Amino acid sequence: MSGVISRTLSGVMSGATSRVMPGVMFRGGVGRVLLGVIAGLALTPLSGIVSGPIAQAFIPDAGRTMKAIARVNRSSGRSQAFQLELTMRIGDRPPIAQGQLITHPSGLARLELRGYNGRVDRYLLSGRELLGAKDGVRLDRPQPMLQPLFFLQPSSEETLRAALEAFGILSDSIGLAPCGEQDCFVIGDPRLAAPLPEAALVSGLAEREVLEGPELVIGGDALLPRLWVDTEDLQVRRIDRASGVFTIFGPIVSFDKLRVPAWFEIHEPGTDPIRFEVDRAVQMNAPPQAFSRKWLLAPVDPPEPGAGADVGDSRGDSGASRSPVQRSN
Repeated sequence: MSGVISRTLSGVMSGATSRVMPGVMFRGGVGRVLLGVIAGLALTPLSGIVSGPIAQAFIPDAGRTMKAIARVNRSSGRSQAFQLELTMRIGDRPPIAQGQLITHPSGLARLELRGYNGRVDRYLLSGRELLGAKDGVRLDRPQPMLQPLFFLQPSSEETLRAALEAFGILSDSIGLAPCGEQDCFVIGDPRLAAPLPEAALVSGLAEREVLEGPELVIGGDALLPRLWVDTEDLQVRRIDRASGVFTIFGPIVSFDKLRVPAWFEIHEPGTDPIRFEVDRAVQMNAPPQAFSRKWLLAPVDPPEPGAGADVGDSRGDSGASRSPVQRSN
């Protein structure tokens, strides 16, 4: 039997496929990472990698995973442009603005925030380029209010891979890490890939055994762009940027046939998180002209006198752009 299992492992683990055993500690050049059990690996989109109970101990290869993620995007109704109506707050403070976000699977997105003081901020994302304007005047250093939500939209492995690689994500690398109370596949970080177990995998590993991983060129404290999807339903749970900014997505909710996160939070180092609650979501047609600089810099009505002072940038840099809206008192 051990010979059969060994041959099976040799076949399915070729190429980019990684592996992990329940309760195993992985030690590479960057310290220890506790890898959890993948309870939902036998989902239909990922089944067929290997049969039997040993299937639960595998991380599928990146290409197969991206194909399954694209299938989830399609079934969630996100493979075309959609619009989100948002309520914005900073940290645990009361809401300070209403927003409208439109995202397109081609890699375009725009966000308009209307503060309760009447001020209007707009953000335009085209690939990696982020532009911003306050009341129709361009900002030199816009805050990272708009992140690549179009990672939730590609409808094929090829388009998802292209989107990830456009943001510098190593699309051939896949690993496993805890994400809140769940486990997540992490695309883009070779440090999270499990080491290759030897004959011990066949004979049985001692509980919480430590395995040696390969020497890594990437430093342990290096910030890498990464995409996190949960192992149960393959929905996107987190997007990391090389700048240190990351976005966390809440549970999936339905608006008719469109399924989107109930909320998302943008975390920038040294600042309070910016939280957007999704009040409404709808599919829509959005031509490329909808994401133009003309829209970004279009004039807006000035705020009413006495509406209140603007909110300073939470980064504490007087030379940086300011937040789009007032804080509530």
